[in-house]
Amino acid sequence: MKRRVARRRKKENRGWLKWIIVGVGLLLVLIAAVFFLRTKYWNSKGKLAVVIDRGQDVVIYLYDSKADSQTDVVIPGNTQVLAAYGLGTWKLGSLWKLGSDEKIGGSLITRTISMNLGLPVFVWWDNLSVGDKLRISLFSLFNRGSKDTIFLSETGSLKKTVFLDGENGYLVNKDVPEEVSSLFSDQEEFGSFLKAKITDSTGSYGVANKVGRIIETMGIKVASISKDSGFESDCKVSGKNKELIRKVALILGCSQRETKDSTSFDLEIYLGNHQY
Repeated sequence: MKRRVARRRKKENRGWLKWIIVGVGLLLVLIAAVFFLRTKYWNSKGKLAVVIDRGQDVVIYLYDSKADSQTDVVIPGNTQVLAAYGLGTWKLGSLWKLGSDEKIGGSLITRTISMNLGLPVFVWWDNLSVGDKLRISLFSLFNRGSKDTIFLSETGSLKKTVFLDGENGYLVNKDVPEEVSSLFSDQEEFGSFLKAKITDSTGSYGVANKVGRIIETMGIKVASISKDSGFESDCKVSGKNKELIRKVALILGCSQRETKDSTSFDLEIYLGNHQY
């Protein structure tokens, strides 16, 4: 009789142990799923622009969750640009390697695109999380909306040229046309009639205007650009909308500060005298 009771208890203990192992296993799977599905940039609410190296071209994949659309903006890799971070004149496609050599990665090419073309981009493919890539793949797979390709070389914003080394290429000729730049507007996500103030302490000609063009492409009116003789090197972005200031700070490489102070501006940008 005692042996039967002991055996029964052993079976009960084994049963509980089995369920504990199953429960722990499910918990680990859930934790792993949350970790891998967590996104860094893609919130499936607004727009996400991702810069990708595609052979001879640099391509911006623009995903618009509200319009349920994808637009590929193709920029020739042999477009001559003034590289960000004060690194001089280069062909756009060569900035992937230069960014790696300089230990600044894809931020070199995204910021260069922003400053030269006025397009607000800050994400490149290798900088996406697993969750971002998974959501983008699912969006592309199930997207029933439009999918368009725009070749920037055919819009008039780039001009064909022959460089001193005899190679053919392109120069930035004029602003990106509105039918292209309007695709990058964030008015639906952040609201209309927003105003920005830019304080320019760079000591460099044209930087504030380039930044202003980026901000206006996002759908925000630059209501004020003022000069400042300060010697701060930092770039700062402040405002009331946390997601907006985060995005602008990532585009420009600035620090960010959310503020509740009463001001007539929705966004304030202080440009210090570092390299943009």
